[in-house]
Amino acid sequence: MVILFFIITASFLVSVQTKELVLPRMLINTEECTLNPCEVLKLMSQYFLIVHAASRPQQEKPDQEKAAPFVVEMSFEKRLRQAERRLQAVEQPVWKLREGVKAEWNHCTEGMCRCIPDTKSFICWNAHLKSIPSTQIIPMDIVNIDISGNQLETLHKDTFRGLTHLHELDLSNNKINFLPFDLLEDLDSLVQLRLQSNELDELHPQIFFKLRNLNLLDISKNSLVLLPNVIFHNNPKLTVINLSDNKLEELDIGFFREQTELEELDLSRNEIQRLKVDCFKNLLKLKILDLSKNQISNISDNTFMDLVNLEILKLHNNKIVNISNYLFANQTQLVFLDLTMNKISRIESHAFTSLTNVQELLLGQNSLSSIPVGLFLKLEKLKRLMLFSNNLATLDSNSFIGLKNLKHLLLNNNILKNFAIDVFRPLQKLEKLRIDSNKLQSLPTGCLEHLPKLVAVKLEKNPWHCDCRALYLARWLRASPHKLWDGQAVCRGPGDLGGVDVGLLRYDDLCEGQWASMLSLSPRLPFYHGEFVWRNYNV
Repeated sequence: MVILFFIITASFLVSVQTKELVLPRMLINTEECTLNPCEVLKLMSQYFLIVHAASRPQQEKPDQEKAAPFVVEMSFEKRLRQAERRLQAVEQPVWKLREGVKAEWNHCTEGMCRCIPDTKSFICWNAHLKSIPSTQIIPMDIVNIDISGNQLETLHKDTFRGLTHLHELDLSNNKINFLPFDLLEDLDSLVQLRLQSNELDELHPQIFFKLRNLNLLDISKNSLVLLPNVIFHNNPKLTVINLSDNKLEELDIGFFREQTELEELDLSRNEIQRLKVDCFKNLLKLKILDLSKNQISNISDNTFMDLVNLEILKLHNNKIVNISNYLFANQTQLVFLDLTMNKISRIESHAFTSLTNVQELLLGQNSLSSIPVGLFLKLEKLKRLMLFSNNLATLDSNSFIGLKNLKHLLLNNNILKNFAIDVFRPLQKLEKLRIDSNKLQSLPTGCLEHLPKLVAVKLEKNPWHCDCRALYLARWLRASPHKLWDGQAVCRGPGDLGGVDVGLLRYDDLCEGQWASMLSLSPRLPFYHGEFVWRNYNV
């Protein structure tokens, strides 16, 4: 077939150069051809005719047709690649399929790959195969085939013919760029199919049509741009689908409508820009949805409506700007929500009201400048809240109302200059607090006394201004040195106090002497002008 392909290609080149149609006679009549190679030849014949017509002088064609041949040629270029792949698949060797009796299993173990009769498994992992070993015996009652980690580019359509007992098939980590549409048609018993880490850029709409019992499908790390809308419509038992690390740009409405048993769906690391209203319709049993590392900027309020049992939702590394009151309205079972690394600047005050079971909420690396009143009011089970790397400049008394079980709070890398003295009062179980890398010059007197369970606090990389306002922080650091997480709190100034650990300074250092001599000077950095509560400390 390859020889035939080159003959036809050579004929085409001659026809283009001479501008005369010179095609093998076998291409003239292909209407009754039913074999795959014949279908290929027919496509090639059509392609050559169109390109030949396009080679006519421009003046012979109407203006509106002048640009058309180039569009047609580009579309047929893809079809020509498909044709070449089909020819390559037809010429692939096929191993020897035999009845599953003891003698045949003995023959199987004599081949170049590993056969395990006890588990009815065939393993040819990482054997540097460029094609299926034609001398290998494969018993028909085989249950597991693993030919991952090789250099296969395609397979003959009869490779798995008659293997009706096969449960697991692993073709991952090869160089497969084409699969015949009927390659899997005998595998009705197949439960797990792994195709990840190959070079697939398209799949035939019926490639999985006969896999009625398929439970797990992994097609991650390929180059798929578009999937046929019906590709999963005959796989009602799928519970895990992994489509991550492809080039998918969108999901059609009803794409997963037959996957009523689906529990885990991974669409991360694609190029999806928006989510249509019903793209997840009927996925009532879905528990894990990963949409991270896409280009999503727009999500309809009803997108997640049917995901009533969702437990884990990953939306980090997208371009989401706003979170409405209704986006997560039905996610009452959600435990983990990751919105890190988006462009969120606005969250409506009731956006998280339904998330009564959420335990981890990740909002870091966004553009939040404030926390809406009552945003966390219903999140009584929340244990971990990440708000690092936003634009928060202040926090009021109601910022964390409702978080009575919170254990970890990350507020680092914001622009915090001050916060209310009782802002941490609701956090009676807080264990770890990060307020490092902000613009804090002092802490409100007594603010850390509201945290009886505090184990570690991170304070460094703030411009601590060591005057009397730093007295509370200095006292707390000396009383609780074991609670300091990592680096020290260091004075920014004034004068020669710059660079000194705050915890080393006492009353005389902070409130007399050097500071007293600078009372007439303006501080280098602005400090909080709120009410100062004076207390006598034994320092």
